[in-house]
Amino acid sequence: TGTSISRLEGEDGKVTAAITSSGERLPARMVVVGIGAVPNVELAQAAGLAVANGIRVDHQMRSSVPEILAIGDAASYRHWFTGGDVRLESVQNATDQARLAARTITGHTDAYSAVPWFWSDIGDMKLQMVGLTAGGDSHVVLGDLRDNKFSIYHYAGDRLLGIESVNRPGDHMLGRKMLSAGFSPTPQMVAAGPDGLKAALATFQNMEPARDERIFR
Repeated sequence: TGTSISRLEGEDGKVTAAITSSGERLPARMVVVGIGAVPNVELAQAAGLAVANGIRVDHQMRSSVPEILAIGDAASYRHWFTGGDVRLESVQNATDQARLAARTITGHTDAYSAVPWFWSDIGDMKLQMVGLTAGGDSHVVLGDLRDNKFSIYHYAGDRLLGIESVNRPGDHMLGRKMLSAGFSPTPQMVAAGPDGLKAALATFQNMEPARDERIFR
């Protein structure tokens, strides 16, 4: 970590090595460059829609021109969970927003309140994430790092922001239920394990209205 690539070397139109910022030469036959993603907003701009790191939409997926809706990777909106503006590039976000956009078109006024979740399969590892962990200041680890079966619970103060799980799908599914219900377990509850968390969530749900019955603005 803390090392970058300063340049690539090649011969006959093919890469032969990558030179690091420290001067180390790494032989290479192929280089994969990750440059991020930029939203395609040219059409929206031409149509006169508001644009700010994507096409700006409200909680019903309406753009600044109410008759035009936008969803998916290019849609930027004020997220109910973080209170900040986000643009999420995931299958889950796009499909959930599509369902809501369909309801908006048919006259419903639901606010977008889906819990974000993501996943990636890497060799024998299943990485699953739920929530948005930016701004976290502490975390709790559940499971065994050496066995590659663990979950990291991220907190901002006493609020659970999200969970990153490796080969612990049960933690991921429980995390989706907890965040969807608006339940933020204490770090002590997390350390007690999944059974204790399930019981605490059940108690919370018996005392609190379901999150989808609340109003998010």
